Amino acid sequence: MRQVEIQKLVEKYLHDTATKEETEKLFLWYRSEMNADSKWDLDAFEDEEDLKLFILSKIDAPDLIEKQAPVYRKFYYLVSAASLAIFMAIGLYFFNSNNQTYVAPTTVKKAIKQKTIDIQPGTNKAILTLSDGKKIILDDSQNEVVINDGGIKVHKNAKGIIEYTLNRLGKEHSLTGKSEAQTGYNTIQTPIGGKFQLTLADGSKVWLNSASSLRFPVYFSGDNRAVELKGEAYFEVAKSQNKKFTVRSGNQTVEVLGTHFNINAYSDEPVITTTLIEGAIRVVELNTHKFQILKPGEQSKVDNGIHIQKKDTQADIAWKDGYFYFENSSIETVMRQLGRWYGITARYESNLPQHHFEGAISTNLTLLEVLEILQKSNIHFSLEGKEVVVMP
Repeated sequence: MRQVEIQKLVEKYLHDTATKEETEKLFLWYRSEMNADSKWDLDAFEDEEDLKLFILSKIDAPDLIEKQAPVYRKFYYLVSAASLAIFMAIGLYFFNSNNQTYVAPTTVKKAIKQKTIDIQPGTNKAILTLSDGKKIILDDSQNEVVINDGGIKVHKNAKGIIEYTLNRLGKEHSLTGKSEAQTGYNTIQTPIGGKFQLTLADGSKVWLNSASSLRFPVYFSGDNRAVELKGEAYFEVAKSQNKKFTVRSGNQTVEVLGTHFNINAYSDEPVITTTLIEGAIRVVELNTHKFQILKPGEQSKVDNGIHIQKKDTQADIAWKDGYFYFENSSIETVMRQLGRWYGITARYESNLPQHHFEGAISTNLTLLEVLEILQKSNIHFSLEGKEVVVMP
């Protein structure tokens, strides 16, 4: 949409004059803007009116800002683009597809019944197991981790990313001809409520979601770069015409030469899903050895076969950018995602309505804040220790 059209829709929405069709159009545009960065401090906003004024500052509407609150004029000069991804950054975008109402809660009132304290969101943390069995705890508190494993330097850089690079003090020819088994395997594992990023020895980048693990050689030799995944990860594979990159997860293998894709292979999900962002990949179902080639914007689902469908890829990689993204999701699907990030289990009372959810919520919110947003869809929750009771 053009900026002037976005501005008009935003102004109508903020003044409660937007029609249902206009609101839907605006929120669909939000979805396409999810990756926009938000660098503003939101702690100053105590109520909905304050937040609306801030949103006005993100579009070309100085006249409206002047009329409604001159004190907020300063925000107008901080921004120039018409991006409204600020909604996403604080979990304001949420759509309940059952009753066709849009929800934009701005003040969490902690209306959830609770018999315990709130649960904080997850953080960057993982456990790295070296080829000799030594375990290293990785988290944000460590400024630098430098070790040597089989001639490869394992280094945590300033951005908190684990990097595998050839040790400058070593001899490159000392690795030539070695098998991957000889150079050793490492495993990086994220707990519930943790995620982590690493760069493999070939330059491939991997983002590991919560409750996941990746097993990989510290040095890739031969004509195959093979890793094993449990859980979920996003891959940006370094291009190599001579060495294919393969990811084994459950009963499937993904083969690539260099591309970007996401694999969701959690054991508690009904199928393994692979979503291709760019390039091309070959998905092999190991029971039958049948395969399919995916094109960008396609997703495979592997159970007793391989099923291909067109997909909004944003929904499957939103976790990497800090969002829960629900796309026609059942309450059970929603709670599985929350369970892996907040370490909770769900108990369902009978006679729950069949809800399906659309929208995005920031993973930086506490559990009670997320439940408060979900509760706007006429499903209710009670937090009892580490258990969430889901009620009609």
